[in-house]
Amino acid sequence: MKNLLPTILKISGVSLGLVIFAVVVFYFWASSNAYPQEKYAEVVDYPGSTPTTNKNEFTVITYNIGYLSGLTNNQAVDREKKLFDDNLKTVIDALKPLNADFIGFQEIDLGSKRSFKVNQVSELAKALSFNQAGIAINWDKTYVPFPYWPFSAHFGRILSAQAVFSRYPITNNKRIVLDKVASKPFFYNAFYIDRVAQVSEIKIDNRSLILINVHLEAFDAPTRKKQTEYIQKLLSEYVDKYPVLLIGDFNSTVPPIPENPQPTVDILLKTASIKSALPPEALNNPEIATFPSDKPEVKLDYVFYTPDNIQVVEWRIVNEVKQASDHLPVMVKFKFKD
Repeated sequence: MKNLLPTILKISGVSLGLVIFAVVVFYFWASSNAYPQEKYAEVVDYPGSTPTTNKNEFTVITYNIGYLSGLTNNQAVDREKKLFDDNLKTVIDALKPLNADFIGFQEIDLGSKRSFKVNQVSELAKALSFNQAGIAINWDKTYVPFPYWPFSAHFGRILSAQAVFSRYPITNNKRIVLDKVASKPFFYNAFYIDRVAQVSEIKIDNRSLILINVHLEAFDAPTRKKQTEYIQKLLSEYVDKYPVLLIGDFNSTVPPIPENPQPTVDILLKTASIKSALPPEALNNPEIATFPSDKPEVKLDYVFYTPDNIQVVEWRIVNEVKQASDHLPVMVKFKFKD
């Protein structure tokens, strides 16, 4: 027995070493990027319609499309491709009649296992007859082991983004990565989505419009506060020179809820240079909530604008998309002040 003990210990040590080696190899492989980083802030052209010149009114929509997973977003469930195909059709049928000039999408996939490797940007841009899409990649991993169980529910290969669709030329498209969650371990952040501010400059006749499309931290309030404060500073670079639209999923609830007693979106609601397109006094109204899409209770999605040079004409929640995502879009019609 004594002679066997060293052998057993040796075998156990080798086995443990192999397991650790396999985990390390998997970590570096899975968390690696596979998409060319020079395309992380790309502008893609599509054969869209000819933009209208000397137009008086414009329409912008912000929509966290939840990679067309409907109410199953981030859940450990088996999904069929038909779910995504049906949701894609629902979104196209709902958005096409609105004839938006600009749409800012969050959580839109370009080729992910979780959404059956469909390029949702391309499919939607073509179906809605947009001329261009500015892309800001925020999730590019070889393999994402989430949801944690069962293994069959893992996201696997992920390529996801924020995107700005435009009928007018996008002359510049910047991707700014925001703060990560400092309290989380390194391996969590290695696989976690990048929270991004996408800044698109759009040429409309003889003026430039700055459209900032954001998707802020959902689960850690201190990080979301830092990100919101950064967005506030970012605005100061543009609001004195350009008309600005700030849109997206701010992951800050109005009205406040126990998990979010001090909404970070208040920082922007109190910023003098911008204004909420949906009247601040109406934000507590559940009739204009955007989440969850089946029984909306809170507002996570907003459109802000610079009141010095933009006038809001109309706004509403786009309920026609039904439950194609767990969010509902916000639509705003506006015009420029002369």
